[in-house]
Amino acid sequence: MNQVINEKLINRNKKIGNITSILGIAILIAGLILNFQPTTVNTILSFTALIVGFVVAQISTSYVNRFGRSPRMDEVFGENLSKLNNDYTFYVYSSPIPMLLVGSSGLWIPIPVSASGEIYFDKKWKQRGGSFLFKFFGQENIGKPTIEAVNNEKVIREFISQHLDESEMPPINAVLVSMNPKAMIGDVENAPLPIVKPDGLRRHIRRVDRKAETEISPEILAKINAALAQGK
Repeated sequence: MNQVINEKLINRNKKIGNITSILGIAILIAGLILNFQPTTVNTILSFTALIVGFVVAQISTSYVNRFGRSPRMDEVFGENLSKLNNDYTFYVYSSPIPMLLVGSSGLWIPIPVSASGEIYFDKKWKQRGGSFLFKFFGQENIGKPTIEAVNNEKVIREFISQHLDESEMPPINAVLVSMNPKAMIGDVENAPLPIVKPDGLRRHIRRVDRKAETEISPEILAKINAALAQGK
């Protein structure tokens, strides 16, 4: 498998995560210090600092989770997909969406899910159990992965349609990947999207691609990769 990784963007966003982390802590500390000298002005400033610090901390958490942790989510995906043949190319922050796998049977959009506890589907994605504190701070909640997948598919479909005729449009698949080692996959029989653990990602893609009725011709595959390489 080939990989195209936007290292410049990753390093920049890693720095943003580190800077906002320090800034958020500094603002929160400042808010606490102001509380030690209770006046009307200090109380207002302290309350404002706590709100701003919380928002900055949330922004920092988002950047650190995606770009600052080691291994990063894309590195986990890349390691598990590495044994795919060279017909596949994994684009990491170098396509219109964060991560995209292009293969001879279609395009794949892996969506990382950080939720803890039991993940299941009952009319919508839900989770049972897990850490209340982490979920409160947005680190381990289930979110809306189906909407994320639909939006990513729309973006990549619009991009590809600028370079291919409608009849040449390849299949586009999305798969959720449960990244939390403490998570369990429950009843997902009626789920709109499949969900797998990282070590099952390659097997799932291979299984679906083997069942594909048609393959993308080398010419169309070359067009797609050339368009993604140009980034326009």
